[in-house]
Amino acid sequence: MTRRVLLGLVVVLGVSCTAAGNRVIVAAGTTLVDSGLIDAVADVYEETHPGTQISIMGESTKLILELGRQGAADLLIVHAPVQEQEFVSEGHASESVPIVESRFVLIGPPELAAEFAGLTVERAFARVANEELPFVSRGDNSGTHDRELAVWAGLGYDPFRFAWYLQTGQGMGPTIQVADQRSAVTLAEYGAFLAATGSISLVDLRLAPDDLANPYSALVASSGANPSGATAFLEWLGSPDGKRAIEDVNRELFGEVVYQPIP
Repeated sequence: MTRRVLLGLVVVLGVSCTAAGNRVIVAAGTTLVDSGLIDAVADVYEETHPGTQISIMGESTKLILELGRQGAADLLIVHAPVQEQEFVSEGHASESVPIVESRFVLIGPPELAAEFAGLTVERAFARVANEELPFVSRGDNSGTHDRELAVWAGLGYDPFRFAWYLQTGQGMGPTIQVADQRSAVTLAEYGAFLAATGSISLVDLRLAPDDLANPYSALVASSGANPSGATAFLEWLGSPDGKRAIEDVNRELFGEVVYQPIP
């Protein structure tokens, strides 16, 4: 079913959720939305919880947390630990609950595959900079963007001043498409990359797996219009039924468990 919420309407929807029934507004990272996972899992929840409607927005972590501060979303699913903890410490949520873990991948043109395979993410980024290979960044304060910037900072590089570095200011799906059009390298979330593989020529450059883990956490926004509905959905995600649904959806979408439920 169609469940996306336009950002311009979210405040109205949030305020009116009790009048519209048990609507839960979920703001999730574009990685989870572009991969198709969160929509499919929400379908399962709605089927087993009649009367509940899950409405989903895909945004960057920074914008998701701002929606939470404004009370415009009920459940927030993000993957930027520093931003999450700041949100919790400000009193906007009681806790950050780990729910699933995927991984990041560095993707690029097929001709780079042999020379990048097995490199650490730091060595791969250094090679991009030293060879001035085109690199596309989300540039949107998302969890993926945070992880990318952490790598550059660890290397002591300032990529913003170079012509080979492009920022889209967009989500994961559009950023992958821009990187493909420019035959560029980009840091991507694995599930979103798999969802795009039928329409792009970029490949997984198969870096060493160290430090590429990508955990997601969920937070019930203290100012949300439907905290009880958000809490019920979050508790289900962590239950045996929810974890089984997540794994089943993974296999249907990807043929493997890309988003592993966290015990």
